[in-house]
Amino acid sequence: MIKDLNKVFEELLNRYVNSIESNYKKLYNRAKDKEFVKEELKKGTDFMVDWEAISIEKGKLIDLFSDMYKRGDDLNKILAHLKKVFGEVDEIKPFQRIENGKKITLYLSDEEKTLKKLTLNERKLLKVLIRDTAYREIQKRLPTMFDENTTTSKIKKNDLIQWTAMKDAKNDFVQLIYGLHLAGFINDGKGEITKITETLADAFGIELSKNWQSNHSASIHKSNADYIPPIFDRTKEEYLKYFKNKRKEKVKK
Repeated sequence: MIKDLNKVFEELLNRYVNSIESNYKKLYNRAKDKEFVKEELKKGTDFMVDWEAISIEKGKLIDLFSDMYKRGDDLNKILAHLKKVFGEVDEIKPFQRIENGKKITLYLSDEEKTLKKLTLNERKLLKVLIRDTAYREIQKRLPTMFDENTTTSKIKKNDLIQWTAMKDAKNDFVQLIYGLHLAGFINDGKGEITKITETLADAFGIELSKNWQSNHSASIHKSNADYIPPIFDRTKEEYLKYFKNKRKEKVKK
């Protein structure tokens, strides 16, 4: 089994997504008819997403993985579950078909045998899952990928506004921005969160590492289920102090 699978998966996924996006932008920028190329790229992306799931059984595996991944389940647990459902199956099915009063033994189809073989080969399975997840991410980004005036385009660093938390607490900043975005307080919760985070980090003079996304994801998987990021508790605590002090000042007056 791959060591620190969650981190490796996120790193490979981000690298794949960024590579596809970079290539798409090159094709778009050099195009004479940009709308034509934009539509062409959309069709190509849709094809790549549909192609992986063209097999009914493989489509079931991908859908199951996608649901568990979106919920933030640990990758090791996801792969173990996929292995149990699609890999650790007998050649002879546990049920029979009745025809003309006779019981007929059922075997795995060629498609199911191929899927079983894939599921038991972790590296090959990860390649399929990373490729599919990457194109699904590109599919989400495409509507705004070539926009010139997005919220992530031109926010300049302001030396008067600085992020003064500890240098190694950059994940706190990421957690805060993700929380605000998911709650709908930034762009109504729309737009590419990774780009928004990076743009706001630039505005605050924060240098995020190349692997900040995978680090953020890894921190989630390593945390307990009841974990609450300290930055949320600290923010709530300090604002309540401010709120109470202001109330006291008003009473004194």
